Amino acid sequence: MSDQLTGRDDTGEGRQPSRLVIESVAEATGTDPLRLPPLHDVVDPDALDRLFTSDIGPGTRATDGHVTFRYHGCDVTIHASGGTTVEPTGRDT
Repeated sequence: MSDQLTGRDDTGEGRQPSRLVIESVAEATGTDPLRLPPLHDVVDPDALDRLFTSDIGPGTRATDGHVTFRYHGCDVTIHASGGTTVEPTGRDT
């Protein structure tokens, strides 16, 4: 596992925040995304996606705020602007 902070920006690609979390954590930890524990064990993926999707229409996101949680030994922050940062902590919880 890397000890470096990784970040991804999804502002123009339209991927759901929950999918971006899985991809980012897999990349940061060198783990196959299919071998990660279920995301729903730590956060409701549907709620996460809805939180950063605007009522204006599909693919539109809020522009302010963030959510941080621990997943697979990483501190994960989803930013309303579309970015995700992942910081491996070395702890699974």
